[in-house]
Amino acid sequence: MFRGFSKTVLSYHHYKFKKNSGMSYLVYKGKKISITIPAYNEERLIIPTIMGIPDFVDKVFVIDDGSKDLTSGLVQRLDDPKIILIKLTKNQGVGNAIKMGYIASLQHNMDIVAVVGADHQFDLEQLPLLLDPIVNDEADYTKGNRFLVDAKEVMPNKRYFGNIFLSILTRMGSGVHKIFDTQDGFTAISRKVIETVDWDLFWDGYGYVSDFIIRIAAYGFRIKDVPRRSIYLEGEKQSNIVISKYIKRNLFMILKGWLWRIIHQRKIKNNRKDKKL
Repeated sequence: MFRGFSKTVLSYHHYKFKKNSGMSYLVYKGKKISITIPAYNEERLIIPTIMGIPDFVDKVFVIDDGSKDLTSGLVQRLDDPKIILIKLTKNQGVGNAIKMGYIASLQHNMDIVAVVGADHQFDLEQLPLLLDPIVNDEADYTKGNRFLVDAKEVMPNKRYFGNIFLSILTRMGSGVHKIFDTQDGFTAISRKVIETVDWDLFWDGYGYVSDFIIRIAAYGFRIKDVPRRSIYLEGEKQSNIVISKYIKRNLFMILKGWLWRIIHQRKIKNNRKDKKL
């Protein structure tokens, strides 16, 4: 559950929910779908990202994580009742922004929440590939895997090999050995997972992807990779990540999460079993 995190987030005065009581849910295969878009200084690519969202998505939560550019203003100009802007006054980390999107989705009774970056690196026509395993009860958390499609051809070398290194560590740390490309941020999660885990334990900053995998796995939830292609726009700098710094920072986080899983996994799973009885 959300515990202290939820109490803090839900009290934020900058929650801006545009309600439209006459709006009906579209529903994808019997499930209400939302998308969370964490955004920080993404004025160049936020609109192309939103424009690519399929019509069957019921709600879009854009979490402006303290941007200093026109990101929020551009989103507000869209004036679309299914797009909800949550504007933070200061940067609190992409992991935190995603957790806020999860909370907002629960408030709107969404069944599955997908996450995409605001940098237009995600082909949203492939969104059903993430949703279907959850809809069909084959997984609780799904993520993209570019290594199954075109990573070697299109991913810059430093990112390619850095991703391999962190993917191997994350597989070991999580105990989930059938996943790869653990740094991919194109994900979907079921309502059951959001309601069950203690989000106060989850990483707030960059590198959250590995931490989320490790901790969700510790709860015994099923994680599945789906193939997805990469989008790198010529002439656009779609990410400000410095690979060497990113690896150093996340190495410690993964090792810490790995130790946490070893210590707490059995207790967490037993608690879940007791609640089912």
